Amino acid sequence: MTSSNSFRRFAFAFGTAFAVVYVLALVQNLALITVYPTLGIVVLGMQHAQDAAPSMGGVPAMHWYGWTATAALGAFMLGLIAAFSPERLTRWIWMGWVWVAPVSAMIACVCLTMPWLHL
Repeated sequence: MTSSNSFRRFAFAFGTAFAVVYVLALVQNLALITVYPTLGIVVLGMQHAQDAAPSMGGVPAMHWYGWTATAALGAFMLGLIAAFSPERLTRWIWMGWVWVAPVSAMIACVCLTMPWLHL
């Protein structure tokens, strides 16, 4: 591992951005792929069984992989921007975001999944 400042900026930006972009992907239903595990099918984009093929009405679709891929791609792009940005531009960013954003994203994920828990 390298300890260069650009790698450090990339790592902190990626980790923070991943949490935020994941919540956005979850809320907006932005999935790069949809997986139908019972059929062994992977399709591009956010698709429901009724949209993909009406005859597949009762087949469960799994979007978690798509949300994770969306978050990883978005965080990777933001991490690259942070890594290649001049250090003088990134100095003013408050380092507390490294903790505030993921904790807030985790709280949002818990709130968004509460309807599925049937408590």
